[in-house]
Amino acid sequence: MNITTMMTTMMIMIMTTTTKTTSTNMNTSLIRAAMGSLLLGGFLHLSFAEITAQDSAQDFVQDLGSSVIQTEGPTHAILDGLREDDDLKKDALEREMSTTIAETIKNEPDVAIRSMGPAAARPVIKGLSGSHVEITEDGAFSGDMSATSPDHAVASEVLTAQRLRVLRGPHILLHSFSAAGGVVQVERKDIPFDDSLFHGYVTGYFESAQPGYATAVGTTTSVAGISLKGELSARKMGDMETPGGTLENTDVENGSGAIGAAYALGRFRLGASYRWFNSDYGIPGGFIGGHPNGVDIELTKRDLTLRGLYLPASAPGDTLEATLRVNRYHHKEFEGKKGAVGAEFAVNQENLRLEKLLASLGPLFGIHLGAELERRWIEMGGYVFTPPTQSYGASAFVAASTSGWRGLEITVAARLGGAFFRPHESVVADKEAIEDRNFGLWAFNVEFSQRVGVGKFLTLDVFRTTRAPTIEELYNQGPHLAAYTYERGNHKLDAESGYGGELEYRSYGEYLNVRGSAYGTWFLNHLAPRASGDTNWSQLLPIYQVRGDEALLYGASASVETAAEQGFRAATSASYVRGFYRHSKWSSHRWSDMPQIPPLKFHGELAYLWEHVRTGAHTDMALAQHKVDKYEERTPGYITLGLSLEFRWELALAHYSLVFRGDNLLDADIRNHLSRLKSVMPEKGRNFSALAKIEW
Repeated sequence: MNITTMMTTMMIMIMTTTTKTTSTNMNTSLIRAAMGSLLLGGFLHLSFAEITAQDSAQDFVQDLGSSVIQTEGPTHAILDGLREDDDLKKDALEREMSTTIAETIKNEPDVAIRSMGPAAARPVIKGLSGSHVEITEDGAFSGDMSATSPDHAVASEVLTAQRLRVLRGPHILLHSFSAAGGVVQVERKDIPFDDSLFHGYVTGYFESAQPGYATAVGTTTSVAGISLKGELSARKMGDMETPGGTLENTDVENGSGAIGAAYALGRFRLGASYRWFNSDYGIPGGFIGGHPNGVDIELTKRDLTLRGLYLPASAPGDTLEATLRVNRYHHKEFEGKKGAVGAEFAVNQENLRLEKLLASLGPLFGIHLGAELERRWIEMGGYVFTPPTQSYGASAFVAASTSGWRGLEITVAARLGGAFFRPHESVVADKEAIEDRNFGLWAFNVEFSQRVGVGKFLTLDVFRTTRAPTIEELYNQGPHLAAYTYERGNHKLDAESGYGGELEYRSYGEYLNVRGSAYGTWFLNHLAPRASGDTNWSQLLPIYQVRGDEALLYGASASVETAAEQGFRAATSASYVRGFYRHSKWSSHRWSDMPQIPPLKFHGELAYLWEHVRTGAHTDMALAQHKVDKYEERTPGYITLGLSLEFRWELALAHYSLVFRGDNLLDADIRNHLSRLKSVMPEKGRNFSALAKIEW
């Protein structure tokens, strides 16, 4: 009996049994999903263009809360659907909503937060931060400087996001060379290709630990065949309240907006959007190594995006997409409240991306072919001694899947390109460091996917990761007051490179869903700024030197949740990562711990679900981190407790949501190991937050 016959028999048995017994809500949902799977089977892929038609020869995955119904189809296509089921969207996104993208996704497996105050927070994935983790907005680069320094904020308003996704597996290489790191995708649909007649929302957010509010309003409509979108948001929050008192100069004030339009012309879809973001936030000071009055940072970002899609009539599952994004970013760091300018950054970037999606081609399916070109011009002023530099990037990428022996499916992804840096002479820069640098880059990922049982999947990824040094890593020479460091680059650095693998197991059953993974990467040349132990006495700042070292990074994560639509639901997850640097064989110590590695963390939740109400309790725990670099500070462990209450209902063609949360109710002293402020003040104390949203 082949697999198709077995699946058909199972579906008939489910339907027959249901007609003989009293139907429960779960059985009804299962039958609907099975029937929908038979009628609507299609190809679920990762393209930005969700308007592509589905191929009935491939797979369809339907989300039923935490339950997933799978029909016969390619294993990798099913896994793509399961990974998309892990995304934060709709109710799950509203439930986790916080002040930044990093804080909103902090409970995702393998994710931690690097921070320097509540505004300057950025995601860390599998112990890797900075340029190892790329943030995209609607599939294109975000265009800020958050990857370059811990005091630089992500220039993106989380309250306007429709979906947040931590991209995993081979498809990382569609956006980045860093196969060992990851990509955080922010989806807003600023170009409204969905052709909605009328859609809109109003959202409000409040919290007490950083007292203040955020609000957003947006609408999408269609007029005379043109789809239009408009959006505005504002955020104003005060200084952070901690168990140790108020952390001064951590307030934040943001404003953002977007307009977009799309037009369908035969087989073509044409669109454009313009998004702006302004922020004024504080970095605290008044302690050794920090500025006496803190640092006030102002930034502005402007994005113009043009996008075109072509959908061939002969192959409705295929698309050809072209995206041009023009980005202008300006950033000032004031010494104290609007004092002298200590640092200034101006960045102009252009990025052109072409991507072709083929649903199938011979034995291959899910084929992505593309190329990217980028130009970046950066100038720095104030007490920053980095030369103005122009950089260029060019790359080509491919990803495709094929079927193998006994259900084994193989996905191969590769990215090939180069990065080119052209520094200009400057009176403030070290003339010896003014040297052109060129880097050839290549990365690959091969994933083997095997269905080992009904609803059970085993995958193995083998990859090569690489990354070009950043402008700052190559040419920085001087103090960075807002980051409390004196930074030394190294213009002789080679590109980062390494090899690794990840083994993942997923099981989706009637009662439990289980996911577990283990990974490791051997870096031949890991680039990172490390505390040297020396001090620049003129500014009383510790000296951080960028180095390239052999390193080993490994870890594991696991999650278990109950598969229930109503009644009690429990979910737990844990993540662990460990990193080492390898020294010369002549050294007395062959290994030393890598800096800025998060400790073992655990998240647990118990909830009860009614038809329109959800109530729950949650806990977060982290162990002490004593595995630290030579000049790095240790941090203690902590445990927090929280409660939540949600109401959701529909009335007059609108969907209403009210989400109330209480976090860290016992006011625990939380020291985030990846925070530059951990020795000064703990993280947020007892916090009450509320989110209200109306969507139509």
